[in-house]
Amino acid sequence: MIDLQCHTVASDGEPTPEELIELAIKKKLKAIAITDHDSLDSIKSAIKYSNGKNIEVVPGIELSCDDPLFNYDKIDVLGLFIDFNNKKLIRLIKHVNTKREENKKQIIKKLKEFGYEIAYEDVKKTVKGAFGRPHIAKYLLNKYPDKFASVREVFDKLIGEGKKAFVKTNDRVSIKDAVKTIKGAGGISILAHPGIYRREDSIKIINYFVDNNGNGIETYYPYHIRCPELNIDKKSNEKLIGFYKKIAKSKKVLESGGNDHHGNYRFTLGEVNVPYKVLKELKKFLGK
Repeated sequence: MIDLQCHTVASDGEPTPEELIELAIKKKLKAIAITDHDSLDSIKSAIKYSNGKNIEVVPGIELSCDDPLFNYDKIDVLGLFIDFNNKKLIRLIKHVNTKREENKKQIIKKLKEFGYEIAYEDVKKTVKGAFGRPHIAKYLLNKYPDKFASVREVFDKLIGEGKKAFVKTNDRVSIKDAVKTIKGAGGISILAHPGIYRREDSIKIINYFVDNNGNGIETYYPYHIRCPELNIDKKSNEKLIGFYKKIAKSKKVLESGGNDHHGNYRFTLGEVNVPYKVLKELKKFLGK
C-alpha cells in the first residue's frame, strides 16, 4: 500500500520528515508523497532519510487555489513527482507565502485588539515552514491553556472562517496557473479530495479542473474521518471512493489517493488503503 498525501512540520503537520518516514515504514507502506501546503521544505530531508530504507518518497506539494465557481475557501491541487528545484515553482511558492504572512500579521493584529498577548515575531519563531493559522492556534493554546482545550477550539472561537479574528486571505493561485506550474516542474496535477465539496459542486469542479488540463483526481480519501459533517461510516466511504473512481474512469484521467496525514491531531497515515498499482499508473503516465 501507499499514501500520496502527507504533511510535515514544513506546513501544518506535526511530524518531521524523518518521523513521517519511520511511521510509514511501521505501517508497511511502500511509498509516501510529501505534499506540504505551498512548501517544498521537507522534501530533500525526506528523500535523504529514506535512502537505504524500503520505502519510496514521492516529491510533491499541495497548492492552495482560488475557487472560480462556488466561492469555497479554496480548492487544493496536488503536484506529484515535481522537480522541487524548479525555479518557477519556487517563485510561485515564495509569492504565496509572502501574501500568507501578510494575512497572518492582520490576524495577529485583530487578536491583540481583542486583548490577547501575541506578537508576530514570537509566533514566527515557532514556524519551521509555511506560516499557517494552526501555528497561531498552537501559540494561543500554549499561552492560554485555561481558555482553550485544543487547536480546534481556537479555530472555533477565534480564527476559523467567519470568527471574530478571521481575515480572508488573498494568497490563492488560480487552478490554471497551478496546473501549468506543476506541469512545468515535470509533475502530475491532481485535484485533491473532491468529496469534501457538495456532490453537485464537486462534479463541476472536476470538469473545470480537467478542462484546464488537470491530470487526475484523488479518488482514495478518508472522508469518514476527515469530514464528520458528511456523517458517513467506513463502508459508506468505500462507496464514495467508488463513485469518484467511476468519474475518473469516465473522464479518462489518472487516480491518486492519500490520507491527508498531519499527525496525531488530524487523520491517520494509511487509514484508507491505496493500492500500489495507483503509483504504477502515475509513473507510467510520466514514462518512469
